[in-house]
Amino acid sequence: MKYIMKKQKLSFIFSKGEISIVRTISERRISSIRELSTIIGKSESSISKTIKTLEIKGIIKINRHGMNKSVCISDNKHASLLQDLFRNEPYIPWEKILSNSNMAVLFRNVTNEDSFEYNISSVNQWRATRNLSMFGMLMSPSNKVPLRNNNLSLFISEYSDYMSRKYLNKKLPKDAIIIWRRGYRCLFKIKDISKNEVDRMPANAFPTAVTVFPNYGIRFITSDSYYYYQPNLEKLSIEDIIIHTLLIDSESQTYSIYALLLAFKNEKDIDIHLLLKKSYEYGIADITRKFIKYIKTNGRIRKSPLPDKKELQEIADLYDMVVK
Repeated sequence: MKYIMKKQKLSFIFSKGEISIVRTISERRISSIRELSTIIGKSESSISKTIKTLEIKGIIKINRHGMNKSVCISDNKHASLLQDLFRNEPYIPWEKILSNSNMAVLFRNVTNEDSFEYNISSVNQWRATRNLSMFGMLMSPSNKVPLRNNNLSLFISEYSDYMSRKYLNKKLPKDAIIIWRRGYRCLFKIKDISKNEVDRMPANAFPTAVTVFPNYGIRFITSDSYYYYQPNLEKLSIEDIIIHTLLIDSESQTYSIYALLLAFKNEKDIDIHLLLKKSYEYGIADITRKFIKYIKTNGRIRKSPLPDKKELQEIADLYDMVVK
């Protein structure tokens, strides 16, 4: 399992060598690969190879001058924050803190997003958490509390966002519009596609929200197709489909109405507790609590953007449904 970190799916992870190079450039303001080679004690070809990986991560910018080239910290915000870490706190062993599985644990700690860790073994997660606690970066080995170092938190927040966007932009169809994104998970839409174009979809991307409503006898006319992507995802539950419908626009009464129609029509198959739990994972607990209260009271208790019962029934009549 330890070799999985080399795969592109975990391309945000730093090696100790990468951190050493960025730290040297930041602290000594060196721009020459030859100088870096002399200070770090590695060949120029090895340094150049590492520089390229740092360029992909948005940390290093390569400036080319004819046959020569120089390097500097890029203009990306996460790169500037990393440089500030090295310059302001040079006594901290950043090579040990910001390398290997530690990065995945830091990502989860700051973003509260598990998908960054999906290909790291539980043993490696435990070791990384222990290491970060030993260096005083975590307030508790539970890994569910804020980092002690606020500057590190700022860097991780910006860097995780950068790598999330970069990963998904490469993974999804070029015309995909991301509606919601967190870590390596996202809800996105594309214009209606023919059956011959389905192969544009990445593995573990599933049609969802109003796109699958016809499977439940509820037709929703739209020129967009909605998909949800998550690494290693095997299938979606009806609770996911409801959440994704609300995610399209949590302030929209239209999507609230259709999510309610799906819920009322399949009320016996829906796990309300699971629905609420998932709503926290997606960051829409408030609207979901209103949604659940509406269902439990049969529309007697409602808050915006949920419709009044009469309006809901008018839409339900189009599908020969009686909302009870």
